[in-house]
Amino acid sequence: MKITRAVILTFALACICILSCNSQKSYNAVTVGEMENLIKKGDMSTHISLQDLASKSDIYAIGSATNLKGFIVIEDGRPYTSFVHGNSVSIDSSWNTEATLLVYAQVEEWKEISLPAAVLNWKQLENFVMTSAKNENINANEPFPFLLKGTAQKINWRVSDWKENDKEVTNKKVKNSGLKGEASNVHTTILGFYCTKQYRVLAEHNTKMHLHFVSNDKTVSGHVDDLTLAGGMTLYLPVETASK
Repeated sequence: MKITRAVILTFALACICILSCNSQKSYNAVTVGEMENLIKKGDMSTHISLQDLASKSDIYAIGSATNLKGFIVIEDGRPYTSFVHGNSVSIDSSWNTEATLLVYAQVEEWKEISLPAAVLNWKQLENFVMTSAKNENINANEPFPFLLKGTAQKINWRVSDWKENDKEVTNKKVKNSGLKGEASNVHTTILGFYCTKQYRVLAEHNTKMHLHFVSNDKTVSGHVDDLTLAGGMTLYLPVETASK
């Protein structure tokens, strides 16, 4: 069989395409700690300090504080750790927090996408993020961050506060630990991470995305258990830039 230059060129282009599609992007997320070790081994120890990220530019992160004493959000290099203080939530805006679980990425540039009015609940949002990511040639098999900005009709949230003497760790107890609340008509930034391999973004088994939020007035922050949207919000997806 005679191999022509055209065949060789076609093969070479196909190889380049495959390598390009599978290559790591500048915004691909890094996961620190494993949910499986937390549940099966009770490992709530420190696996990273936020100080380790303080010098990095354009950082976005969500995670759980050491010993499950609070939740972490880092939005564009600004840290917010929510923790239970009595019957309310306090927010620490310093870098002095240590984390047992964390997902982080660096994003220099975002693309704005208007969220359709028909996207109202968690599943619809998950599907819209996936579809939008595919349209932007984002590989959903690799973990990537996204943002939602605007006014959410309702956010069901929680902030963990594990009892130090409780040595029996279960997924149900972890989810029920701490303080829960509901924020209505909240002006907010929601930071999410998405991946078809849910463990890479520390998401629950029934979803591919993991969300934390901070209200614009910085009075409440935490893990998003559920939400109801009402239109008018904006989705932000990462844009590929030169490797950092």
